[in-house]
Amino acid sequence: MPALEEAFRERLAKLAPEDPLVLAVSGGGDSVALAHLVRRVGRQGVVAHLDHVLRPDSGEDLLFVRHLAQRLGFPFYGERVEVGRIAEERGENLEALAREVRYAFLHRVAKEVGARAILTAHTLDDQAETVLLKLLQGTARGLGIREKEGMVARPLLPFTREELRAYLRSLGEAWREDPTNQDLSLDRNYLRLMVFPLLQERFPRAKEALSRFAQVREGEEAFLEEAAKARLLPDPRFFVPAYRALPLLKAPEAVRRRALRRILEALDLRPEARHILFLEEALGGKAGTLPEGHLARRHLGTLFLIPPRPKIPLPKGFRRPLPGDYLERPFGRKRLVEFLAEKGVPRELRALWPVRGERGRVEAVLGLFPPSEEEGLMGLALEEARKAFALGEVPVGAVLALGGEVHGTHNQVEATEDPTAHAEMLLLRRLGKGARGGRLYVTLEPCRMCHHALQEAGVEVVYGVENLKEGALTRYGQGGGMRGGLREGECAKLLRDFFARLREGCRSG
Repeated sequence: MPALEEAFRERLAKLAPEDPLVLAVSGGGDSVALAHLVRRVGRQGVVAHLDHVLRPDSGEDLLFVRHLAQRLGFPFYGERVEVGRIAEERGENLEALAREVRYAFLHRVAKEVGARAILTAHTLDDQAETVLLKLLQGTARGLGIREKEGMVARPLLPFTREELRAYLRSLGEAWREDPTNQDLSLDRNYLRLMVFPLLQERFPRAKEALSRFAQVREGEEAFLEEAAKARLLPDPRFFVPAYRALPLLKAPEAVRRRALRRILEALDLRPEARHILFLEEALGGKAGTLPEGHLARRHLGTLFLIPPRPKIPLPKGFRRPLPGDYLERPFGRKRLVEFLAEKGVPRELRALWPVRGERGRVEAVLGLFPPSEEEGLMGLALEEARKAFALGEVPVGAVLALGGEVHGTHNQVEATEDPTAHAEMLLLRRLGKGARGGRLYVTLEPCRMCHHALQEAGVEVVYGVENLKEGALTRYGQGGGMRGGLREGECAKLLRDFFARLREGCRSG
């Protein structure tokens, strides 16, 4: 077996050990080589070809690939989609839509044939071009092409385009050339045809160096992406995209920017450097509007991404607020606008928040009224915190809800002269293994000690306000799985009042 085939066989065994394999074959040299290699190393393939109908002769590519599949003894799946027409009708980016349609097709084929892997024919040349292109465009998240993403595997990444064509020539096999690959108006073609020849005159191993750089970055990226993911705490109280601000603000810059990229991608926006800078400014208090009309604004402890009004949903049975709307509560009426302000709703959303009821009297406010069970549980934690306040302890209270029972306590560091006597730790000591599966409501974000203990005990955490000094997530980035911001204002005020009293006592003394 030739060296190239042996190297391919080993990579394929690692990346995609189970047959059948869906092979994305366009008819170009790289994908034709992929199909031949799969056949010659004894694996079972299913050839899939999508005709984007972007050229008058694209149908000939489909016929070529079908004939290739027949000669190799592989099943063939083909589909024709007028991507250009669809992109024009939708006003979408042609390249992005073509990629979306192509991968949707490949996954459908994989599901139909029961495949566990989809192979694409990306090469070392593609890797080098992608690295340089992303650097120049300023969209360097991930930087290179990953060798495996979900079901998609790319076993040809170590091999050059020329190696694969030489392999096909040795077999006496032909391939199709796409004339659009000569179009210099396309950025990737310009790099391939104009820039890389100049680079390689001076730096003959430029492509290999860029590929190695991408491999190193992929390993680093995986670590940083996990750190960024931990910093993203969606706030489920709000029906528009909203994230806790302080865990992002206090993150290292590299982690914060990756987290902001994830926010942009969730909004279907390109994670360009200027958009990331825009969100950083919004975190700092400078509101503004992103492309597609989302308003990015920080209000209290939350970063809001407010869609344009036509895109804000109105659930069945709800309406928009009207002037004069009020809530009837046990202690009297409350103007709706005042209630929404108390709940941390930014002014831009107060006139849009879904409510239910007749004009004037509001019976329900989506997600905020009547109060949720979680708000009641945090209320019990606040009662515990007030007990600590009265005893001269840092006012942190916690309750653990488990199986219909609620257990509560508060900080007792001063009373016990035990620096570990935090509310969370006291509950864990009391309940032991019985705490597993419970949910803890605590007025202040847990420190590293408490967070680690809660994780080991299998307890979920909902906190009121961030702990800037010792918070497991906000300070140290170790708080994955927590939620924050519940009754934030009340939790924060209790702490402010305590430390104000402490400072006043120090001055009096």
